[in-house]
Amino acid sequence: MMLQLQLCQRQVVIEMLREMNRDRYKALQLLADHLRTPSKDLSLDAIFNDVKDEDLKWVTEKIHYYLLRLLEDADYEIEDEVELVSLMD
Repeated sequence: MMLQLQLCQRQVVIEMLREMNRDRYKALQLLADHLRTPSKDLSLDAIFNDVKDEDLKWVTEKIHYYLLRLLEDADYEIEDEVELVSLMD
């Protein structure tokens, strides 16, 4: 069951990487920067929705981590794409 979930998650990442372009990469970088620490609005929403600060921090740290991993993978893919284009020229 766990292996199947991991394979499914990996497939989602692969599909995202196939759809990645430079503008989406920049947007992903921007989102990762904003998710590094919860914004004041998000912190207030957490209070109103009875979400503990430590839980919000844990979730944002995890999402930030996975966004950075995705950026690493995408960076590799974009470099390959650039190399392939230059080889074709």
